[in-house]
Parts: sequence; structure tokens; C-alpha cells
Amino acid sequence: MWAVMESIQSKYSLSERLIRAITLRGLPHDTVHGLIQRVNAQDGYQRTPLHYAAERDAACVRLLLARGADAAAGDGGGHTPLHWAAFREQSSCAQALLEGAGKGYQGLVNARDRAGDTPLHWAACRANLACIRLLLEYGAEPRALNRGGQSPACRLQGLLRRGGEEARGERNLACLELLLRAGGGPKGPGPDTLRTLSRHAVRRSLGARHLPPAVSALPLPLPLQRDLLLLG
Repeated sequence: MWAVMESIQSKYSLSERLIRAITLRGLPHDTVHGLIQRVNAQDGYQRTPLHYAAERDAACVRLLLARGADAAAGDGGGHTPLHWAAFREQSSCAQALLEGAGKGYQGLVNARDRAGDTPLHWAACRANLACIRLLLEYGAEPRALNRGGQSPACRLQGLLRRGGEEARGERNLACLELLLRAGGGPKGPGPDTLRTLSRHAVRRSLGARHLPPAVSALPLPLPLQRDLLLLG
């Protein structure tokens, strides 16, 4: 392991070593800790160490954020670390990003890449149930349309359609059901019911925030609160 580290240190600049230290599996966290001096350094793809950490290591995500990493930084495609966490099915990394960004998560959760996709679009196209649930919990907009006019539910519906019967697994269908309950969105599969429209309107009025404490403060019966939070 130390031979690997010495090779890295002799060949690459500090910023490159930081990125490579995070992407090489098995390196101890204190090694990464010692390299953090240029926390927002970019590589040739305009990706920062946080982009790489968000794909695999929640502990590194928390460490980088504590040292001032920019959670809203976009890479060459405009993808934030949260986009990559959603795409790689790393719900623990996504949660670390949302919790560590403080009030900044309000812009982070609905950030768009160059194609207009939000992290929820990316989670949907991977049928990533844990990340979909987490993003919705933090106020992600289920009706957001990308440049192709697609909502997250549309992206998932495309996956189900292209994949045929194999794609219609329990998890994929559960993802679609959750997105539709949250509001589905214009051009989503099927019309919204009045209950769904009302649920979406209340959730949207609360804004991009951590919804459970906001909903629990509403003067509503517990069953209605649970319905707003897409529980049960």
C-alpha cells in the first residue's frame, strides 16, 4: 500500500493525488485527511474530489465537506456530486451531501446538469429506490422537466419500456409508484388524481427542505402527515 502511495506522490501534483487517493479503494481515511489542502481542485473532467467521493465513500464526503468542499460544484457536464451519488446508488453518500451542505441543500437537491436533469432524474433512470425516497424527503421536485421534456417518472417509464418484462421488477415498479405518489409530473405516465395533485401542492408549498420536521409541524392528523411524507 505504501509503495502505491509513494508512486502516486512522485508522479502527481497534490491536487491530483487527492483525487486519486479517494478513487483508489482501500486507502485509509487518514491518508486522505493528510492530503486535503486544495479541496476543490479539479481534474481534466472538471471533477473535484467530492465528485469521486460521492460515488463510493460517505466518510470521505463528510470529511471533504467539513474542509470546505463545494457540494454544488458542477463537472464538465454540469453534474454535481449529488447527481453522481444518485447515479451510483450511493444513498449514504447522498445523505451525507444533503446533511453536510447545511442550508445549501435547498439548491443542491434540484440542481440541474447541462441536459436539465436533476439528481432525481438520475436516481429514477437507475431505479434507485433509496435515493429517490431520500431526495423526495428533502423536497426534490418530481415534476421537474429536463431539456427533453421528461420528468423523473418519464425517465423511469422509458427504462421499463426498453427493458421489457425483465425491467418490470419489484424495485423498479416501487420506484415508479413512489414518484407518481409524489406528483409524477406533467407528461408522466397516466393522469394525476385529485389526491395526488393536493399532496404535491402541499409538499411544493413547503419548498426544498427536509420535509419530515416541516410536515410534523402542520396542524394535520397523523394519517395525513404520513400521506404527505409518502409513507404507508
